Parts: sequence; C-alpha cells; structure tokens
Amino acid sequence: MKADLHVHTIHSDGVCYVGEIIELAKKRGLAAVAVTDHDVLQGALEAEKLSTQELKVIVGLELSTEYKGESVHILGYFKDGSGLEAFERFLAAQRKNRLKRAYKIRDRLAEHFNIDLDMGFAQEAASVTRGTIAREIISQGHPYTQEEIFEKMLGNGRAAYIPSTKMDPETGIRKIHEFGGLAVLAHPVLLKNSEPEEIIVFGIDGIEAIYPANTSGDEERFRRLASRHGLFITGGSDFHAPGDSQHGELAEFVLSGRDLEIFFERLGFD
Repeated sequence: MKADLHVHTIHSDGVCYVGEIIELAKKRGLAAVAVTDHDVLQGALEAEKLSTQELKVIVGLELSTEYKGESVHILGYFKDGSGLEAFERFLAAQRKNRLKRAYKIRDRLAEHFNIDLDMGFAQEAASVTRGTIAREIISQGHPYTQEEIFEKMLGNGRAAYIPSTKMDPETGIRKIHEFGGLAVLAHPVLLKNSEPEEIIVFGIDGIEAIYPANTSGDEERFRRLASRHGLFITGGSDFHAPGDSQHGELAEFVLSGRDLEIFFERLGFD
C-alpha cells in the first residue's frame, strides 16, 4: 500500500485536471492520493468526490507562509472536506491580498523595466506568487530567465519587489488545527534561512521526509528528527506536470508501509 501525499492540480500551479490526477493515480497503483494545491481547497474537495475503496482521496492543501524572509510551506491534511467552508473563505481573502500585490508588482515592472505584463493569468490562478509572475514574464515573450528576473527585478530589495502578505508559520499551523487538520512541514530540505526545529516549535504535527529534492542522507536525517520530536513523517512527489524536472512524477515518491498506517491513524481513518 502506497500513497502520494503531495500533488498539485490545475486549481493552483499544476497542469492536470482533478480527474486526470485520479486516473493517473489508479494507473500507477496508488492506494491513496492527497491533492494539496497552493492556498486553495477547491481541487481537493472536487477530488474527494471521486474517492473510492480502490483509491482513497485525502483532502489537503499547501499553505504559503513566510519566516525569516523565505517561503515556508505547510501541508494541511483533513479527514474529510466537511466544515471547511470558513477556511476556504479565509484562504480567498488571502488570495485577494496577493492579487492586489501582483498588480502593484505589475506597475513597477512597467515603470522600471518597460515590461507590460498581461495580467489575465492572475485572474485565473488560485494564488499569485513572485514565481508565478516570473513564469508569466517569460511565457509572454520577455527575454529573461527566472533567475535573472529574481536577481534584477523581483528579489528582495529590487525595484519591482513588494513585501509579501503571507502569514507566518505559527498562524498557518494554528489555522489548519482550527479546522481539524494535521499540519506538516513541507520539503524541509528546501529551507535556507532557518532550521526545521524552528518551525517544529510552532506546533507542527509531521515532517515531509520523503521528497524529490532530497539528497543522500536527507530522508534518514528527517526521519530521525521526526522521531526525536514525536512527529510522524509524510512523503510525496510534489507533482505539477508530466516531465517537470523541478518536481517528481506522480507516484514516484510515496509513503508506504507502517509510515502510511501511522499517517492514516493520526488522520482518523480506520
């Protein structure tokens, strides 16, 4: 029995529709899949309706927070989608604030770099981040790499930089708990300005120990860290699109065996 607990759909920055994710998960022999779009529950709630005995669908999301000047993502997992309407309203307010920020960035890009960015994408995206904007600059034909865009335009202190409106990890974890969910530190291997222990003290429940960007020894290090603090572990591909070199393929990185049983127990599944 295996599960991919970190998957994105068209509802955030993935390219696959919910139905496509479900069919692919079945084809690849998963027992469970968690839809964890960025800052939105719509895809997960849609996917939950397709849950079967063959493939259990777990309602989740990947919550964007900020700590020490860097993004810290918190995965939230819920036993089911009931009672999450108020959480979705809260998330919608967060997305609205980020949309306002995106338009301010657009104005600065025009003023300082003569980039006239068509903002149609921002109306369709569940969450607009600097990464989203950078990808759009490139896709709309401007001759920059993502690294150049951050280095020259969107990085901290650059001319088109607007401070984030993201919540801090403690608030994000508290919100997930408020609605009955489990909070998991996503891809701790990507943290640069802080250590996982700094986030653990905010009340995290688990650590994503199995992840595509891990290098030799990382998984074991995170397993030991989880054990030391009485936390469970999770794992997933962070699937966004087939052939995406930045993330894993669906079902390529999974949680299985006793690790998965513990996760199900903590979530309240029989």
